[in-house]
Amino acid sequence: MSLSVSARAVHHPLKAPFRISRGVKTAAEVVVVEVRSGDHIGRGESVPYARYDETVAGVLAQLKPVLAVLQRDGEGNIDHGAALAVLAPGAARNALDCALWDLRAKLTGVSVAEATGLPVP
Repeated sequence: MSLSVSARAVHHPLKAPFRISRGVKTAAEVVVVEVRSGDHIGRGESVPYARYDETVAGVLAQLKPVLAVLQRDGEGNIDHGAALAVLAPGAARNALDCALWDLRAKLTGVSVAEATGLPVP
């Protein structure tokens, strides 16, 4: 089964400004990753955190080579660990990790909690 992947930036205005001592936030800038296999779509997202020198553009740039490899393989058999091994911990890795877990759950009909042996929330 073919595999396609994508990543995009999404701008979510906040209903009310979020204020803390170091500033005000009026929107959430989110990176969304989608991994598609047939009719199934795994989705993951993350919010790049400026405190760790992350930006939306930087996260998208980190994801680009990994997503290209997943697309090139295209067999539907994803080596989850290998895909994540090339990314440092952070927003890019989180978004891809969540999308891969979500897709696996949808393809197998087994929840992420069950697949990992964790208690069901």
